[in-house]
Amino acid sequence: MGDPIAGGSLAYRTREAILESILERRFEDSRLPPENELAELLGVSRTTVRSALQSLEQHGVLTRSPRRGTQVHERLSPSMVILQRLIGFKRLLEESGYAVEVVTTSRVTSDAPAEVYEGMGEARGTRVYEIDRLFVASGRPALLAVNYIRADLFVNKPSQAELAQSPFDMRNLTGGPVDHAVVELVPRKATAAVVKRLGLKPSEPYLLLKELHLSETGQILGFSLIHVNDHFVRFRLHRGGPWR
Repeated sequence: MGDPIAGGSLAYRTREAILESILERRFEDSRLPPENELAELLGVSRTTVRSALQSLEQHGVLTRSPRRGTQVHERLSPSMVILQRLIGFKRLLEESGYAVEVVTTSRVTSDAPAEVYEGMGEARGTRVYEIDRLFVASGRPALLAVNYIRADLFVNKPSQAELAQSPFDMRNLTGGPVDHAVVELVPRKATAAVVKRLGLKPSEPYLLLKELHLSETGQILGFSLIHVNDHFVRFRLHRGGPWR
C-alpha cells in the first residue's frame, strides 16, 4: 500500500491511503485485511484504521460484518464517491479513460453572481477570489468548476498553485481547512457563457452543482458553481438501508 502515513490528520490520511488502494484494486477479491494488518502496513494505530474504515463504510465504499469481514462495495465506482468528495473530478475523468488537463484562472472580484453571495450569506459587493477551473478531457471541455472564497479568509496571499487546488486541499484559510460540503444538484439550461465554455448546445439541459464549503465547526469557507457536461460525467449515489 505504499509508505507509512506521516503528517497531517492521521484519520483523514489513512482513509485516503485505503481509498487509493481500493480504487487501484490492490485488495485481492475486494476483501480488506484485518484492522491490525492494515495498521501495521500504514504505520498507524488500530484505532485510527477503525475510524478510517467507519468513514468509508458511511460513504458507501465498504461493507463490514463479523462473518464476512471488510469488503469493497460490489457496485463501487468513482462516480459513487465523487459527490462525497472522497476523490476529485480529475480522478473521476481519468478513471473513465480520459487524459485530463485542468486550466485555472483566477481574479479578485466584488461582482460575483447573486446566488454565490446568497449561498455564502454575504452582502453583495463582498470581495471574493473567483477561481475558474476548466477540466479538459482528451481535448474537450468536460466540467467547469468556479470556486468562490472570501478574499479576507486567506491567511496569506495565495499563490497560483494554491488557487489551482480543490477547496478541500487548501490549508491557507482562516478557520479552515474545508471539512465537508453541502451539495445541491440543480438542472439548468445552457446559457451563452456555458455553451462557449463547455461546448453544449444553446439551452441544452445540463447539471449544476451548487456546493457550500464548511469547516469542521460549521464556518462557511467558500461556495462553488460546478457546471457538468454529462456527456463526460454521470453521478451515482449509494443509499444505505435503515440504521440498526
